[in-house]
Amino acid sequence: MPRAQKGRHHAADTNQFDFMRLLEGAVDLPDPHEPRREPGALNLDQRMCRLLNQAIAAGPFADREALAEVLSFHAGRPISKAMIDSWTGARRPHRLPADLIPAFCVALGNSILLHGLAEPSGCAVTESADLVQSRLDRLALFIRFARAEQKRLVAATPLFGGVGHG
Repeated sequence: MPRAQKGRHHAADTNQFDFMRLLEGAVDLPDPHEPRREPGALNLDQRMCRLLNQAIAAGPFADREALAEVLSFHAGRPISKAMIDSWTGARRPHRLPADLIPAFCVALGNSILLHGLAEPSGCAVTESADLVQSRLDRLALFIRFARAEQKRLVAATPLFGGVGHG
């Protein structure tokens, strides 16, 4: 078999997978960032009120009575429309109890509150579906590497059709 000339490119081997194409399909997880360090950056009173209003607006509830009912179910304690109004009011906002944040996220079907709390402290929130997809992508990559290594080893083994002796 003649040697390939220097500088000539060969056609891509169809038995190999395209590593870069595999990476393009992978889910991007949030990049880490530094916590905010300017004075008052971690005072979340006004931010929580704004985030709660955003989360409610993005949620499926047309009225706060229905939201209060679902929140009561998830929280396991009574939550009223008046309580929600007090946590979202701009004039004299009351503090939203932190233990209700998961109930709000589940009831509203979004994680706006969690994302808004995590960001100033340098953390990120990743949705469960993104984590599952990321894990599947890593497993697919591992399987492809393992199959390629298996083929290489089989091809190099004399008993399985690799290079013979003598």
